[in-house]
Amino acid sequence: MTRILFVELLGGVGDLVIALPAIHALALSHPQAEVSVLTFEPGADLVRADPLIHRVYTAERGDRSDPERPRRALKRLLESDRFDVIVADATYAEMGRLIEATGARAVTNLWRKPPPDQLIEERFLQILSEEGLVEPWTLGVRARLAVEAGDRLWAAANLPGGRWALLHPHAGMPIKVWPPERFVALGRALQARHGLGVVVPEGVGAEGEVARKIVSELAPASFLLPSGSLRQFAAAAAYADVVVGADSGPVRVAAATGVLTITLFGPSWHGRYGHRPPHVNLQGYPECPVRVKEDFTRQPCWYTGRCPLGWWRTCLEAIRVQDVLEAADSLLAMTAWWGKPLAARMP
Repeated sequence: MTRILFVELLGGVGDLVIALPAIHALALSHPQAEVSVLTFEPGADLVRADPLIHRVYTAERGDRSDPERPRRALKRLLESDRFDVIVADATYAEMGRLIEATGARAVTNLWRKPPPDQLIEERFLQILSEEGLVEPWTLGVRARLAVEAGDRLWAAANLPGGRWALLHPHAGMPIKVWPPERFVALGRALQARHGLGVVVPEGVGAEGEVARKIVSELAPASFLLPSGSLRQFAAAAAYADVVVGADSGPVRVAAATGVLTITLFGPSWHGRYGHRPPHVNLQGYPECPVRVKEDFTRQPCWYTGRCPLGWWRTCLEAIRVQDVLEAADSLLAMTAWWGKPLAARMP
């Protein structure tokens, strides 16, 4: 049996979801093969139920005291097990050398020479197709998460009935946050125009305070989603009529359940990091003269946490409530026409 290993050790849950179409394309192109994934938690737990993934290995994240943990995890795995094909979306800490030294068929950097206006997941698929590792018909494969019955039951027990929007105000970094008061204004408009309830994930620490304030402002037709596992969040998001949030791992997870999303982009470029239609990508200040489309971590705002032009705290503030509402109008019209995806039907 052919054994395929996909190495996803960039660190973010969103990075794993971006890689999921490539992982699925490998599995679909080699139906008799065993496909395994090496990644971090909690992303590993997110894909353990995936019927196309046979085994999930985990690595500990590196930190300042020990940045070599991921490399050592890969080294241990390659010393203890054999793979015929090894694919890594990105390589660092000499991981590429470790992979190539195994003698396996290796593709060690799916990020190479990225066009600024080609979506990352499409780039991955294109490279694997050019390498002859995936069939041409798999180029249209999209990220899809398997939602288990137990997680769906948890979600159904913690969610309101009827139609509602999930607003996700958390982004992990201040430079990627849309102002909370705009989520409130958007929620009121969705309540008034579409009769939607509003659900906000609780978050932790300061995020929890923001979530509770938004829910309070939008009461009574608003609900706080309790903190749970990432799989439980995915199951909850799948029940929404629409999900709105900044470019982040959880919003990408939501999109991979099949629910329609509106993602707000600031430092990151929607043409590279966005979602494929019918999802909507809204870019804050697209003409920014200091934006590095190929790699937003090279921009000054990524490190300072503030817009270097001094016009906003973050360019997400250039995205108006009206812009998001118009996008929601369009997506909700689609949902009304074909209904929610199968994964979102209540158990």
